[in-house]
Amino acid sequence: MRKQLLACALAMTGAFAFANADAAQLVLLNGDAGTGLGLDDPTPVAPIGLNPGTTVGQQRQIVYRFAMDLWGSVLKSDVPIKVGASFQRLSCTATSATLGSAGANWIDRDFPNAPRPGIWYHSALADSLAGVDLDPIPDDPADIVSRFNGDLGKPDCLASQTWYYGLDGKTPAGGINFLNVVMHEIGHGLGFQGFLDKFTGQFGDFDGTGPRSDVYTQNAFDNVLNIGFNDPASTAAQRAEVMKTSGRLVWSGNRVKNEAALVLDNRQYFTVTAPAGIAGRYLYGTASFGPVASPANFTGQVVLGQDPADAAGPSTTDACSPLSNAAAVAGNFVLVDRGTCGFVVKTANVQAAGGKGMVVADNVAGSPPPDLGGTDPSITIPALRITQADGVTFKANLPVSVTFQVDPVLLQGADTKGRPQLYAPAVVAGGSTFSHYDTALSPNALMEPFDTPTVQAQYNVDLSPALYRDMGWKVNPGDARIGKCNTTVDLLEPGGFIVGANVQAWNNLCKTSTTNPGKYVQCMVDLQQRLRNAKLIHPLQGAVILLCTATNLRP
Repeated sequence: MRKQLLACALAMTGAFAFANADAAQLVLLNGDAGTGLGLDDPTPVAPIGLNPGTTVGQQRQIVYRFAMDLWGSVLKSDVPIKVGASFQRLSCTATSATLGSAGANWIDRDFPNAPRPGIWYHSALADSLAGVDLDPIPDDPADIVSRFNGDLGKPDCLASQTWYYGLDGKTPAGGINFLNVVMHEIGHGLGFQGFLDKFTGQFGDFDGTGPRSDVYTQNAFDNVLNIGFNDPASTAAQRAEVMKTSGRLVWSGNRVKNEAALVLDNRQYFTVTAPAGIAGRYLYGTASFGPVASPANFTGQVVLGQDPADAAGPSTTDACSPLSNAAAVAGNFVLVDRGTCGFVVKTANVQAAGGKGMVVADNVAGSPPPDLGGTDPSITIPALRITQADGVTFKANLPVSVTFQVDPVLLQGADTKGRPQLYAPAVVAGGSTFSHYDTALSPNALMEPFDTPTVQAQYNVDLSPALYRDMGWKVNPGDARIGKCNTTVDLLEPGGFIVGANVQAWNNLCKTSTTNPGKYVQCMVDLQQRLRNAKLIHPLQGAVILLCTATNLRP
């Protein structure tokens, strides 16, 4: 039983060939072909960040194929995974934007070799499990549909940011790493996506036979009532409540739980040490931008930030304008109120005044406090958010001495059983709630709802492969190969390191970007040197990569 979720008509382009016979082959279906836009944009540009493309469209396609090679090297499938991609305007304001959106184009149930009867599976996973293409429809072949914001950087669409098409992970200030976003969006289409109604908690009735759950949702768990979303005792109302209660919604799959300690930092507590009358631990929300708050960067005094009441913000404590008490806030942590302007604007003003970090007091009642959204690579100070009630307490006791304490056992972004949290903000975000890891995870995960410059998806996809395995995907445990030559570099390591997948992706790019054997060899020499410099491989593995490169040149 097959059900289409999204419709699209895409032109097929060539795909890279994989050196590893077990690798999944991801095929790009270019929805912009022939339009002169998006992936077809002919605007000349200089190569950037190891990306050899000389037009905007070329650079975008190179990044996209590189991402497909990475995921293909990690996952096993005998059936090609067809990925539709295009650029168009997505949701935008001058200070925020949806960077991309993606998902399975089809879902299927009760197919040959389906592990669980009556459960919906994402198209690519269903095809892999069945061993055949379950939907060979010529006019709509995509398993995954992805869209990216083509207006990014325009005055009315996150004006301060632009796409960065480099493959080196060195995203400049004002840039958003396109490779990270593509890896994230393909990740949704591969299965990081649940199909229940985020507002009502109802399972979808996609074929008129009644509501049914899906393979992602079967791993969602309520750690207050201690029942899974697929448990007969679970109700739609209960699921809806869990999906807007931060910390209550977790992933119960054993593979993710077993790898969480390899990925996540120890849990931290935001703590007031003085005055004594308010000393103790406080709930806080994390920021999607800037460095993560820690004992090393968030210990000191909190003072009140003040700014003019003007057109930028009507309050004198909202930090929507440059701070007027810079001398008082310099070298301290700055308490400001939520409201009017974006969180990155507030943080930038605190940073410009010399503040070491920012504490945002909420302007509406609620607990726990939501996270701080936004993107700005120029932010270099940590920020967090506390409840409205705690903000009142802080203001009545300023200056307040704060620090972070580290738990020796519990993990940041996981519950007391070690189960990582899924994203459950108090206000449901239809495109983000439930189908992401929570922003409380530290370090930041690839599949969190906000782009963060600390993610280096060319080398590390953290807990995502473990989650896919919990859903039924098989992964490649072997080594990267160049032709038939084994490089001895693991394709995938526990904890999500994909250095071997990076080797295979670069081998493909080095081969396709030149017909000159000498340039191909130099490209691979440069690759192994980068990996050695980053201490991602040892010298012997670098030597084997070069040996395999030379072997690959022979007829």
